[in-house]
Amino acid sequence: MPKTPSKYGIKIFALVDSKVFYTWNMEIYAGKQLNGPFKIDCSSKAIVMRLMTPLFNSGRNLTTDSWYTGYELAQELLKNKITMVGTLRQNKREIPPEYLVKKALYSSVFGFQKETTILSYSAKKNKNVVVLSTMHTDDKIEETTMELKKPDIITFYNLTKGAVDVVDEMAAAYTTARISNRWPMVILFSLLNVTAINARILLMFIKNPPTQFKNRRFFLKTLGLVLSEQHRNRKPQGKTTYSSTSKELEITNIERPAKNSKQIISDVYFVHVIRTENQGLCAKNVKKPSVLNISDNLKYHQLPTNKQETITATLTLLLSLT
Repeated sequence: MPKTPSKYGIKIFALVDSKVFYTWNMEIYAGKQLNGPFKIDCSSKAIVMRLMTPLFNSGRNLTTDSWYTGYELAQELLKNKITMVGTLRQNKREIPPEYLVKKALYSSVFGFQKETTILSYSAKKNKNVVVLSTMHTDDKIEETTMELKKPDIITFYNLTKGAVDVVDEMAAAYTTARISNRWPMVILFSLLNVTAINARILLMFIKNPPTQFKNRRFFLKTLGLVLSEQHRNRKPQGKTTYSSTSKELEITNIERPAKNSKQIISDVYFVHVIRTENQGLCAKNVKKPSVLNISDNLKYHQLPTNKQETITATLTLLLSLT
């Protein structure tokens, strides 16, 4: 995918609102598949129809790029009360030859057929942009564009395109992704990013939303703390996973003890003693005994907490074993 913002990874098609950037629907691109009961059509037309199914008969408009746009798709969407605006590739057979010839800079050629409009606009020298629309039915030129003489179709397309790229940028700014060689984890991280964006959008639409959540970073931090509260408050089992004591205290909100406070620490020392029946001597160093594979007798001894008493008791115990 050399021309896309993300050069590699798992390709996911997304249906995104162009004003608030709410993600309506997503589908993973499965690529070429083998024949079987789970094979699905991955053509551009089939993908758009599956993504738009929840919004059928809602009277909305769909803006697409040249990979999706086609005359047949536009007519199918019209039957479900969905209009469409999108650029067309110049190799499409539904484009008349007159729309592809070179013409004056900033000039436009319109074509009308029932509820479908096709436009050829010369945005650059010797380059035409062909747009298909089932939303527009006239040849209105946007007056604010002045010498550019942009048609209303072009202006509308520029205003509503790029919503998917905006969501990708938002997800990359505060991402949950971690380095992983497992593709299910890559999909999980992507879903978490999109879910967090959608959650904040929905929160902003409630009556009198919290003003502090307008800051997306603060919202994501609060969301993460709330979702992990049960896990953070759970009594740890076995070895802790925190990297340091200070980090653990910071996350769990445990106050540090005062510097001058006296704490009574009661430690229990366990000595692992191996009682040997046979011993041999190392040939290189006779002074150091070498313990061979011996049948052992395991004992645990609880020693006093005082340091001097601990050393004395340990020496006494070792001498008794010799």
